[in-house]
Amino acid sequence: MIKTVSKNTDAQGLDYETLRLEGIRLIQKLCENVWTDFNPHDPGVTILEQIVYALTDLGYKASFDITSFLADQEGQINYKRQALYTREEVLRQFPVTIEDYERFFERELDCERVDFKVTEPGLYSVQLWPHESSTETKESLIGRFTALWREWRNLGERVTQISVERSNEDLIKHIYESPFEIDCHDSQKLPTGAPCDFMDFSPIIEQFPSIYRYGTGANELKKYLGPIEHLFKLFLQAMQDFSEMFSVYSLKTDLHRYNRILNQMLAIYGVQYPDALFLQMRENKCDNVENTIAFRSLLRSKINYLRHLPELHMHRCGKWWKQRIEMMLGLEKPSHHSMHIHVIDGIFLKEGFGKVFVVLSTETPFTNTQEKRDGIERFIRDEIPAHLVPIFYWVPHRSMHTFDLFAHNPTALEKWFKFHEKFTSGALWL
Repeated sequence: MIKTVSKNTDAQGLDYETLRLEGIRLIQKLCENVWTDFNPHDPGVTILEQIVYALTDLGYKASFDITSFLADQEGQINYKRQALYTREEVLRQFPVTIEDYERFFERELDCERVDFKVTEPGLYSVQLWPHESSTETKESLIGRFTALWREWRNLGERVTQISVERSNEDLIKHIYESPFEIDCHDSQKLPTGAPCDFMDFSPIIEQFPSIYRYGTGANELKKYLGPIEHLFKLFLQAMQDFSEMFSVYSLKTDLHRYNRILNQMLAIYGVQYPDALFLQMRENKCDNVENTIAFRSLLRSKINYLRHLPELHMHRCGKWWKQRIEMMLGLEKPSHHSMHIHVIDGIFLKEGFGKVFVVLSTETPFTNTQEKRDGIERFIRDEIPAHLVPIFYWVPHRSMHTFDLFAHNPTALEKWFKFHEKFTSGALWL
């Protein structure tokens, strides 16, 4: 029996009888006196009815809520498998604006108030107002603020002065809406779906009068209807398997098809992986058996990225930007210790405002050709926040060790960069 549809669905052109009459009207207009028999026994009308049936049934099932496609047979949605994230995961932290910073540190430091003031572009002075009942020392509070700031500050931003103030009766509390104000009770109410059997339909030919099912012409008719019904079944099967097909953790026999699915999931969040560069850095050719190993490594990297996407998506934050770069190049594992990416925000150096210094070794399997190095530079340039310019240093491996020693000393770093000017990349990525 043909599925009934709501009035809203009818308005969208998914009513069987309306579509059938509209199809006949168009045929009469196009064929004029060439085709004059529009009775049910006419094979052309039969095929039209089959197409209309398929359209109305597909339209009906495609109008189901998205949760029905994602739900399993118990009606539950596995959010991790589908690369879906709650708003608590997405908005949990990641401060960007001054208001975000103030609310973030108020919460993390349990302060009555935190004030950020811009002294120069990218530079802040901060005032901390602890609760009157707080027994924490000034040094301890500043120390906790500094540790959090180093982890969560955005690239190109720096705190130049921190002070701890005493609360008083005249203190005015900031009042503004923030994405961090989340009702924990609501966070537990995750959507569920209604398990649906999309393949629950009778063969198309069974939906019509007996004249189409019996008689000498029935088998001939099936030859025309077979392709329509075959495509119909394929589409419904895809709908039935939607939650499994578009899953992060499903085992796929066709790796390239699995890669396309992962790319689609990443594209939803505006992420495009550098597949060609990832494989090029490993010197794999299409006819090389090692290419399969590299390709599997690429898939694992994408899966890992999707697992941590809410944090990695906040790529203005220096910590997560560096981790994002390493993960997208497949360099985040300890086994790749020979390939370090050192990132120094130029705001900590003299005349370095608006720059990010990226230091890499030329003596690794991933960077041993100019083509690979150019590819890495292009990728990092595209991934860095638009208000910053990357400066690349390609140095011998022994120089990486001295860089590690000076990384937390701005004066020593100035000297290191001056001494290694000859290793600066010739490309200026503006």
